[in-house]
Amino acid sequence: MKNGDLISQKFYSGGFLYNPQTKSVLLHQRDGNTKIEPHKWAFFGGLNEGNETPVECFIRELEEEIGMSVSFNEVQDLCDYLNTKLNTHRYVFFVESLLTDTPHLILGEGAGFAWIPLEKVFEYDLTDKTRQDLEFFLQHKKDHP
Repeated sequence: MKNGDLISQKFYSGGFLYNPQTKSVLLHQRDGNTKIEPHKWAFFGGLNEGNETPVECFIRELEEEIGMSVSFNEVQDLCDYLNTKLNTHRYVFFVESLLTDTPHLILGEGAGFAWIPLEKVFEYDLTDKTRQDLEFFLQHKKDHP
């Protein structure tokens, strides 16, 4: 999907930060206010607003959820597919980041967030789609082991 493409229907756009030096991902823990998989660890993201592209939606969600600004050229595609459970298209991205701590980030939504080593991430109580997409990341991003 190109940045200029417009989508008129609702879709999910989300993702995570990835630190290639520490081989860890920044995820957030959902709070009890969400109807879908409360208290589980997940990507930052949500549904599009207006005529946002998937990348624009992901960038906005990062800003809203943790106060982080990223540019279009920092966002890397991971995968996209139809989430048949919710009948919504799902776009997943990641941003490489050398951050190792998060004191300048401000939690705007959810119960918390943390850097999680990839070797331990599957020990966390992840949402189903987060687990599936991280497995895809590990299998298909050979340049990001």
